[in-house]
Amino acid sequence: MERKQRILAIEAHPDDLAFFYGGYIAKMTDGGNDVRVLTVTNGDQSTCNPAISRDAIVAMLKEEHAKAMGIVGVKDQRFLDGFTNHFMFSSETQLKLREVLIREIREYKPDTVVTFDIADVFEENPDHRLLARLGLQAASFAAYPLVHPEQLEQGLEPHFTGRMLLAPTKQPNVFVEISNEPIDKKKAAGAAYKSQLDLMFSELKFRARTMGLKPDLDDIEPQDLWESVCESMAEEAARAGNEYYEQHGDISPRLKLIQAEAFRMQYLGAMEKIHEYLPREYQVL
Repeated sequence: MERKQRILAIEAHPDDLAFFYGGYIAKMTDGGNDVRVLTVTNGDQSTCNPAISRDAIVAMLKEEHAKAMGIVGVKDQRFLDGFTNHFMFSSETQLKLREVLIREIREYKPDTVVTFDIADVFEENPDHRLLARLGLQAASFAAYPLVHPEQLEQGLEPHFTGRMLLAPTKQPNVFVEISNEPIDKKKAAGAAYKSQLDLMFSELKFRARTMGLKPDLDDIEPQDLWESVCESMAEEAARAGNEYYEQHGDISPRLKLIQAEAFRMQYLGAMEKIHEYLPREYQVL
């Protein structure tokens, strides 16, 4: 019988999981795996509309996030306190966040930690870049008893995370089939974030206008655009995955991918150095 996994997803903002890897999470929860989601900020600046206050957008996102998590089957989700999106620049704030993440990892004891990819040097969002770095450090340092030993004195134990899944990524080495129910849930979860679809739709029009372009968006709804983009991204990831597995036949799935999500899988410490020698089941999802 296949062992169930414990997956810790660390997102910077309330919509990151749904848009980037909602299909994978839906597939894991459907399979009976345990998933915990940590949301570092409440997204209190996530609007292009100056008429919407911070309190209003936070309330919208909290409601949308709860709906989206229900769609992908996540029952264990928590917001972290004290971290403001786009303003986590001080060394004190970053060290505090890393400490909190180490505590969460030691408490939950995940097999897999999912967060952003540190290899994406062109990522514009500072929160994504920060979580890529601190998430990787926390998953590694949670194993060492002399890193925040006060946590051990409080009853926690060191924990050796097995691997990281990093997304979005421009250097994928593992692909997950999400056709049928998983992608349907991903589309529905993304559609739950009406405030963020409105933001992206408005931003698309405004930036296009700055460039002198006039995209024909009058007859399309933001939700329809998201579903179309979601389908296109999944099909492109499947094409990339099939090409990748043609070059890596030893880990190739039996069937061609139809719609997929792409990740960069990274092991930690000494395990990363010998991961190519691990059995096939440890190199795929």
